[in-house]
Amino acid sequence: MRLLTFCFLLIGTLCQGEIYLSVTGAGVRRAKIAVGEIKNLGGGGDTGHASRIRSQIMSDLEFINLFEFIPDSAAIAADKESGSDIDYTKWSPLGATFVLRVGYRLEADRVSLEAQFFDIPGQKRIFGQTYQSGSNNTTRIIHELSENILKALTGEKGLFKSRILMVCHDLSQRRSPAKEIYIADSDGNNLLALTADKTLSLSPAWMNDGSNISYTQFEFLISRGVRKRGAVLKKHNLATGARSVLYFKDGMNSGAAWSENGNRGVVTMSFTGKPELYFISPNGSSEPEPLSRNLQLKSMTQSAPQTVNPNLLFEVEASWSPNGRELVFSSARSGSPMIYIADLNSNLTRQITFAGKYNATPAWSPKGDKILFAAQRAPNGNFDIYSIEPSGNNLSRITVGDQGRRRINHENPSWGPTGRHFAIASNETGNYAIYVLTDDGALKRRISPEGKECKSPKWGPAE
Repeated sequence: MRLLTFCFLLIGTLCQGEIYLSVTGAGVRRAKIAVGEIKNLGGGGDTGHASRIRSQIMSDLEFINLFEFIPDSAAIAADKESGSDIDYTKWSPLGATFVLRVGYRLEADRVSLEAQFFDIPGQKRIFGQTYQSGSNNTTRIIHELSENILKALTGEKGLFKSRILMVCHDLSQRRSPAKEIYIADSDGNNLLALTADKTLSLSPAWMNDGSNISYTQFEFLISRGVRKRGAVLKKHNLATGARSVLYFKDGMNSGAAWSENGNRGVVTMSFTGKPELYFISPNGSSEPEPLSRNLQLKSMTQSAPQTVNPNLLFEVEASWSPNGRELVFSSARSGSPMIYIADLNSNLTRQITFAGKYNATPAWSPKGDKILFAAQRAPNGNFDIYSIEPSGNNLSRITVGDQGRRRINHENPSWGPTGRHFAIASNETGNYAIYVLTDDGALKRRISPEGKECKSPKWGPAE
């Protein structure tokens, strides 16, 4: 059993205590949390408003996936103090490790939350803070509160202050539907269409600063003096909507992945006839630099690295390691598509998966300890999500879509900033939708809207 140490932090002070929580598999040990009465501190509002605030807070805390909840009735009955005072002896018999007390105030077009978060065994306040926003943004400030709780207890950040890209089309469009790029909060709120070009917009990816993205779009452009329709790699500024063409080569220009420092990206291109990985610049100013054909395979059975035959190349879907020195990708250079890791300093690559018919879309955890990928175990079988360590050890299956008569696909994993949450596309309800899961399988939420089919999630950095 792997244990993580969590420190209870007081703002501006050093860690005063610690607890141990297992965050893997069925042995998750959760800290008990109580959410007191949501109190009206003055101004407008009614019991319905308090109920909505409570519902969103509980949803956020459940999303964190580290807590066991004291029943509402017991928590509300114990919450009789006012202001920042708390009687720790009232909460200990409930078994509470943490207590969250919240009051709200509605004034004109503004709402404020006053939150107090307490460590009951340590008998201290972890933090107290007021959050303010327009009255229509209550969800946003509750996310701010939840983000502070997550960061104070674990040091993690970004679960509630990050967004997810996806490719969606309207289910009402039956024949050749246009596919557009959408963006939403990590819980599915504030869905926004970034493109409305009535064409195929695919493979969204975040650039390093979180303010720009790239994607592939099919459109007509001039190439070598000839007007032709092809796959164009574009850059899109999220604040202004400004777009520019990065690369337009014959064939594929898709699946871009951008390094943490923003100096370069890796993309799949096929202008030589075979899908290969190339380094590219973030502004399209330089010619693509071949990567795949320069990699040598480090074999477990042969002492000398093997040079690949360019005619056998089929390499796609790169993902950077957190330190920027390695790439994980899917390659069919040895036959069926498997997962490989390339060391960018030595240009040596090694195979880390060997089973199944088709292994695809690897995603390297921001913690660096795991790689997720989608695998088809047998021809004509479904895809499920698997986890493996970069060493190639500890392969484990996360989703099970081959139960019963219907085979369900789980595809395109993308890690969230915490390294404990990830997004996937799944057709478990018939049409594809985007879901967020935790790496222990304890939580699963649909975040894409009804009425749309959505694929290719890409979870962005902490904002």
